[in-house]
Amino acid sequence: MSKFNAFMKGNVKETETVKLKLDRFPEPIELRPLTAGEADKINEHCFVNKPGPKGKMERVFDVVKYNRGINTASIVYPDLNDAALQESYGVRGAENLFSEMFYLGEAAQILEKVTEISGIGGSLNEDIEEAKNS
Repeated sequence: MSKFNAFMKGNVKETETVKLKLDRFPEPIELRPLTAGEADKINEHCFVNKPGPKGKMERVFDVVKYNRGINTASIVYPDLNDAALQESYGVRGAENLFSEMFYLGEAAQILEKVTEISGIGGSLNEDIEEAKNS
């Protein structure tokens, strides 16, 4: 038997979703933790090229886009990809729906819970700086 048996996919404990009650909504939203690979893919899409000193283009990390991507990817319920839900807010796309549906404070609560259940310890700003430098 492999000495790594405890780490084989079939032996890993399934993670459960976590409910987060936001005051404005009658039902809680459900969140799931994100894997490192999912966070990496979100991270890859959060760099933009902007003119820097002397007009030279620089890659700049968009923290807002990263946080929005993490929040959107972690929400299991309600389904932010649901066309009827998007239509009710007059938007298309999960990230646009997230922007319209949640207030700034609610987005911060979601981000805090997502980082907690995904096992990110320490300061979120430290994690963002690390993501920028990777």
